[in-house]
Amino acid sequence: MPILAAVGCNVYDPSLLRAGTLDRGSSGETSQSGMAGTTGEANAGTSDGGFAGEPIVSGGSAGTSSGGLSGAGGAAERGGTGGASGTAGSSGISGAGTGGAQGNGDAGAGGTLGGAGAGGTSTTANGCAKLTVPLDSAADKAHFVIALTSPADLSQATISMHLYVRAGSGGSIFNYVQDSGTYHFFGVPLAQRAMLSSFSGWSTITWDVGAQPDSAATGIVKTSIRNIGIEVGAQPSSSWTNPSIVYIDSIAVTTPTLSFTFDASSTVYSTPTTAAAAGQALWVNSGATDTTAVGVTLGWQATCP
Repeated sequence: MPILAAVGCNVYDPSLLRAGTLDRGSSGETSQSGMAGTTGEANAGTSDGGFAGEPIVSGGSAGTSSGGLSGAGGAAERGGTGGASGTAGSSGISGAGTGGAQGNGDAGAGGTLGGAGAGGTSTTANGCAKLTVPLDSAADKAHFVIALTSPADLSQATISMHLYVRAGSGGSIFNYVQDSGTYHFFGVPLAQRAMLSSFSGWSTITWDVGAQPDSAATGIVKTSIRNIGIEVGAQPSSSWTNPSIVYIDSIAVTTPTLSFTFDASSTVYSTPTTAAAAGQALWVNSGATDTTAVGVTLGWQATCP
C-alpha cells in the first residue's frame, strides 16, 4: 500500500502576523515591553479573541481590546528579559498600567524599580546640642546656660537661636539673659514665647533684647550680661510630650557680634551643675529655682535631624 505524506511549510513573516482579525502582536527586538501593544514583545491583538502573544518568552502590555486565550497581556510575562519594563500593566494583567512590576530590566515610569519619588529631605545640621526635658506639670522647666567669659553689653543686642523640635506637643521655649553679679532673670514675656508645637523642621527664633522693656521690673543691667540662657518650660500649656526634645544648632548675638555653634562635643557640658561650665560651653543649671523638671538631660551629637 502506498504511503502518502502531507508536507507543510510555515513561513514566519511579522508583517503578515500583524494583519487580520487574529493579530498576535509584533515582537520587539530590544526586549522592551511597550505601551499597549505597540513595540513590546508578544502584545495582545487588536481584536476580540486575539491571542495574547508568545507565552513565557517575554511580556508586554495588553492590547486595546479584550484579552486572548492565554490571558490578557500574555501568560507569565516578566516585563522584558533584558530591557526596561514598559509603561503597560504589571504581571500580565490587562489594562494600561504605569510600569511592569516584574521586569528584569530597569523599571519604567512608575515601576517598582524606579527611583525615589518626590518628597525631599529637611536640611540637617552638623553637630548640635540635644535638650531633653520631661514635662509633667505646669511648674516644670529647665534652664540651659552659656556663661560668657566676660560680661557683655547687650543693651542694643538681638539674640537668634536655630533649633529643631523633635518632640513637643505642649510647653514653650525662649531665650533669657542674666546680668553679672546679681543674676537678675530677664526673658521673653510669656505672651510672646514660642510654643514647641508651632515648629516644623529647622527654624530660627529671634529676640530683640535691647528693645525689650523691663516691664516686670527685674532690675536687669543690660550693659553687663553674663549669662545667655534657654528655658524649656511647661507654661502656658496643660498637656505635654514627655519627654520634650529640642535640638539647638546655634545661638547668635548681634551688637556685639557673638556666635555659639555646637559643632563639637566640647561645646556641651552634659553634667547638671550650679557652677558655670568653662569655655562658654552650654550646661544645665540644676539649681532648685532654675530646673524643676525631673530627669533633664543635655547631650551632644554629630548628626542632627
